[in-house]
Amino acid sequence: MHLLKPVIAALLPCLLLLAACAPRAGAQEQAAERPNILIILADDLAYSDIAPYGGEIDTPNLSRLADNGITFSYFHTSPMCSPSRAMLLTGVAQHRTGYGSMAEFLSENQRGQPGYEGYLNDRVVTLAEILREEGYATYMTGKWHLGGESNPAQRGFDRSFTLVQGAGSHFDDSGYADFMPTVTYLRDGAPADLPEDFYSSDFYTDEMIRYIDEGREADAPFFGYLSFTAPHWPLHAPAETIAKYEDRYLEGWEALRSNRFAALQRIGMVPPDAVLAPSLDSVPDWDSLTPEQQRYQARLMAVYAAMVDRLDQNIGRILDHLERTGELDNTIIIFTSDNGPEAIDFTTDPIFPPATDWVAENFDNSLESLGSAESYPFYGRPWAQAGAAGHRYYKTFVAQGGIHSPLIISWPGRIDSGGRTRAFATLVDIAPTLLDMAGVARPGPRFAGRLIETMTGRSMLPYLTGEAEGIYPEWDGQGFELFGNEAFIAGDWKIMRLRAPAGSGEWALYNLARDPNELTDLSAAEPEIFARLMERHQAYLRDNGVILPPDDFNMFAAAGADGEDGH
Repeated sequence: MHLLKPVIAALLPCLLLLAACAPRAGAQEQAAERPNILIILADDLAYSDIAPYGGEIDTPNLSRLADNGITFSYFHTSPMCSPSRAMLLTGVAQHRTGYGSMAEFLSENQRGQPGYEGYLNDRVVTLAEILREEGYATYMTGKWHLGGESNPAQRGFDRSFTLVQGAGSHFDDSGYADFMPTVTYLRDGAPADLPEDFYSSDFYTDEMIRYIDEGREADAPFFGYLSFTAPHWPLHAPAETIAKYEDRYLEGWEALRSNRFAALQRIGMVPPDAVLAPSLDSVPDWDSLTPEQQRYQARLMAVYAAMVDRLDQNIGRILDHLERTGELDNTIIIFTSDNGPEAIDFTTDPIFPPATDWVAENFDNSLESLGSAESYPFYGRPWAQAGAAGHRYYKTFVAQGGIHSPLIISWPGRIDSGGRTRAFATLVDIAPTLLDMAGVARPGPRFAGRLIETMTGRSMLPYLTGEAEGIYPEWDGQGFELFGNEAFIAGDWKIMRLRAPAGSGEWALYNLARDPNELTDLSAAEPEIFARLMERHQAYLRDNGVILPPDDFNMFAAAGADGEDGH
């Protein structure tokens, strides 16, 4: 028997895949007619980074995807990763999923409350769980960050290779603090080792392609969730890709911000008369830096750009593979990001001393080392503000800089190619849209013997196929809340309240069609619109069990930080 163990171990993944890909009873005939589905998620990608949104980073494959699909210029996420990922996979508002707030930053009055478990709770069902029951083979590679209480193998994915935590080295399993010196990778729910030549974006794509290939013999469509960790910190990229951008950002962050804003105006995503939001006081003038500091910062941005470039290269690899195997024309592809650009820099911001000390003691962040496995650098506030391209703020905030993200949807032959839309949509709309595209009914109120939450998102399919003029009816929309900062968007209108130190704590009304950078408060000029949105937002809070943290709660101030933007 012991002689058979190596053979069994070698065959086990294939046996698991064959069993998983076998259509469930009653679903075989329907499954054979259904499209494949591939969600590609970037991590902390700024919407202005990529070419379809006017960005200067080389992203020809995302342009190719946009040319064969529809590009959304008014798509929204939550301000941070876990709530966004929960909404994406379930179609349920974040406050019902277990991620009413980030697990790492729950306030005392939120702990132990329904919807604030700090992990993906059992009252929501994932797309993978639903689609697997309908005969789909289900695969995931990349970042999970939905709690360690369950993993992808337990939430509907037949095959998976995932990073459990929210961040780690892109070259190995190095962590970011003394209490987390290494991060955890799982293969099909069991601990996994990394190969010596590991680079996150490359390996996640390798694994997804392998899963798709291994499942091709089974008569079942696939659902793939390719969840990149790029371009989340630490900034790591292969040297040859960094070299492409070595001199591209020497003009600095002010020039980049202005150039991206002008590009968005040129392609019609920003009104020609829109005004660039003032720079934050905490962002220094580029000319105030020494030549050495400028070279260092330009190198940081070059590494970031290389991460986005490499992500695009890998998207090209999977598109080419699907085309070679004849699957591309039968595959729905969704590309988006989980939130706006990240401003945190543990090496300079005194917000998380354990990480600051750990990085200084264990990594080499010298100019020559930046981007290598020996380094652990961060994007930082100045470049994040540039990435937000005219918006106020960035990740963490419900201002547009934190929640306005790219979305490209491709479904060859079924929706228009090369189009662009300003229709309002959010992450909770992805799951119901994909189910409609696949001809799968929404579950509920029970699934697999458990009571589940009703999906709160709206299907985009009628709009995408020209059967409806919009996705949301007039005055209908979605609410946003994190760390006590609140917003509600309906059509062109947005109400928002940012707590101190980021804002005044007072509500304001903005017309995002004319004022995408939230500079002019119209609450006094448009009292009826303001009152209507306030009423809708209060209903959102009530219907989703939102628990606001105390008025004095601030995740950064609690960690000993200050500054007008919470850092």
